[in-house]
Amino acid sequence: MMHPVLKKIDKKLAQIPSISAITDYLTGSELNSFLLEIFQARTKKITHTELLRQFDENRFVQPATVDTIQIKKLELKGLELAEEAGFSVVTLSPLVPLGSCSVVGKVDQNNVVSATRGTEIVSDATNVLALKIAAETKKRGKGLNLLQYATVHRHVRGQAFDNPAFSAHFSVFCLATGGLDTGDFAFESEQLVDHLEWHYQLLSEYFSDEQLLIKIFLKNRDSRFKSRLAEKFGEEINNGKVECIEEENPNDYYQQVQFKIYLRKQDQLIDMADGGLVDWTQKLLSNRKQRLFISGTGLELVAKLSEKLKNSVDR
Repeated sequence: MMHPVLKKIDKKLAQIPSISAITDYLTGSELNSFLLEIFQARTKKITHTELLRQFDENRFVQPATVDTIQIKKLELKGLELAEEAGFSVVTLSPLVPLGSCSVVGKVDQNNVVSATRGTEIVSDATNVLALKIAAETKKRGKGLNLLQYATVHRHVRGQAFDNPAFSAHFSVFCLATGGLDTGDFAFESEQLVDHLEWHYQLLSEYFSDEQLLIKIFLKNRDSRFKSRLAEKFGEEINNGKVECIEEENPNDYYQQVQFKIYLRKQDQLIDMADGGLVDWTQKLLSNRKQRLFISGTGLELVAKLSEKLKNSVDR
């Protein structure tokens, strides 16, 4: 016998003019019940042979190709460094509310693995840290000090990559700092330096200074911001270690400033770490005074490219 809720959904589905209009006719809970019913019916038809074939062919379920001991040692080192730097270390859920990336970060939802029960699989942990910072700020109210969080998370991305070295899931170390605008670009410049120094410290554990290059992309041409950066970096700017670049047509993912740390390998520059200022907490809290700086290092790349890390693991 059909459940009463499913009977109600069945009647609504009969009125839908096209499949694209389904979200206009069903509530969130009804859509979830409908999808759960579909998945349950589908799994009843999956044979043992098909299940094994799916495990062999589905790129989302393949085990990682990195050395497990290496990556765990790297993750632990990052967590210890973050705690020493004053960040609160958290372990996130594998799931996050549906739309966590696409609503605030302008990411195509098709690049995210959507799930049922109003969730999606985490594709970028910095978005989750932004939600945590916004929720905590809302609870505590005014006069809140900086909120600083760090996490290691295995990201899952929906888009397919041509490069065979890239997998559907990979480990990333993420930092996020939230607070209020204190004027004169103090928050922006201080967090740029703090995040940049942390990621550089982690990478310098596994690569030499000569192998690393920092690039700072200025998206705000305000002279006060430039002078702030000059105070922070001094003679290091444009001396071979730090390059400062003004962007003519900056994208709108990062606001005002972005940094990248590259690994010099033969004639290549490999993007190892990335960070910048985003407006996500401004949107989540409807407060333009909110500031949020996020950053991340691709640990999978470190594990694959660092000879020092490989030699540190005894078998």
